Amino acid sequence: MLTRIKTFPLKSLAIIILTSWTVCILASAVWNNRQHEKEVNGILQQIARTSIERDKLYRLWNARHGGVYVPLTKTMQPNPYLTPAMAPSRDLKISADLTLTLINPAYMSRQVYELAREKNVAIGHLASLKPVNPKNTADAWEKKALKAVEQGAKEFSETVTMEEQEYFRMLLPLLTEKTCLKCHAVQGYKEGDLRGGISISLPVAYFQNHASSREQAIFIGHSAIWAIGMMGILLGYAALARGQAAREQAEEQILNLAHFDTLTGLVNRNLFQDRVTQAITLAKRQKNKIVLLYIDLDRFKPINDTFGHETGDLVLQEVAKRLLASVRESDTVARLGGDEFVVILPEIQDKQQAVPLVQKILSAMQYPFMIKASEHSLGASIGISCFPDDGEDMDNLMKKADAAMYQVKNQGGGSFQFS
Repeated sequence: MLTRIKTFPLKSLAIIILTSWTVCILASAVWNNRQHEKEVNGILQQIARTSIERDKLYRLWNARHGGVYVPLTKTMQPNPYLTPAMAPSRDLKISADLTLTLINPAYMSRQVYELAREKNVAIGHLASLKPVNPKNTADAWEKKALKAVEQGAKEFSETVTMEEQEYFRMLLPLLTEKTCLKCHAVQGYKEGDLRGGISISLPVAYFQNHASSREQAIFIGHSAIWAIGMMGILLGYAALARGQAAREQAEEQILNLAHFDTLTGLVNRNLFQDRVTQAITLAKRQKNKIVLLYIDLDRFKPINDTFGHETGDLVLQEVAKRLLASVRESDTVARLGGDEFVVILPEIQDKQQAVPLVQKILSAMQYPFMIKASEHSLGASIGISCFPDDGEDMDNLMKKADAAMYQVKNQGGGSFQFS
């Protein structure tokens, strides 16, 4: 017996593929954005580290030269924290109009950092736990950074919110060098001691704005790839759906050809045999009977010979309709070929229960057939066999019913007879 090939639902498969594709693209976009964020963070670290190292070099240059003298002006006043004990020659009067003041590394750095703050770029700060100048006192974050340095870290960095903006902050330690003792020996520092650090704060938004084009490129690129993939999947789905529909239609046609009579649409011999086998198996289990009706039309051959096969086919189609209208939903009507039909009546307790239905079929066959405006009279001869009384398999039941039908034929037809 032919059965339909089971396939995975194409729509469900398409949904799974579309979902998987979308998840993959999203995962790729997220991964690329994170990599981009890491790159930006790496750039921030490099800029901060380079800036601090540069400042440390400037400070070292200044310290090794014992400070730098610059002219006194309204905006450039002497360093009040550079005492005579630290720098006896802090101020040098060159002429009536020119006085020079000594700028030590710390004073120089603080002025540079104040200038940077005005420009809203990298903001530097000298951070000390024992500052000479109170402005160099370490803030809370710098104290945490210095503590990390004391515990062995070579540097410390974090992204924090400061002044309602996001900043990338980094601190590198300042170790006391021999040239630094001139100013800081009075604080108890010795060469090699951790004196504090230089911190740098970079506005993240400034760098993100410059990196936004890369983020846009990631978004646009992934969106385009996703759209192209979705289009390809949908086009593939449409093609597969058409192919599946054509295959299912072909399967349906094959199943119909294998199981149903092409003229009348009734069950054919192959499917009829399966139905009888199933009915017998069920009857054995439920201890019921099965009645088989073997039907041969009366006076059909003259109609077919006189009016042609087309009229004969129309008569057979009408016969099929009347048979189906006469039986129960649980019954099976089949065409064996020509003008021979069989009916299986399952779940019968006594074969006499079949008599009313048989009489209904005979009445339906005796009613005139109107084909192409012509009236045709038919009839039917019906032979009846019963499982298990007349046999326990289909062959015996068919033989008994066929023999009973021929007895009716020999007696003039239009009636029925039990085997």
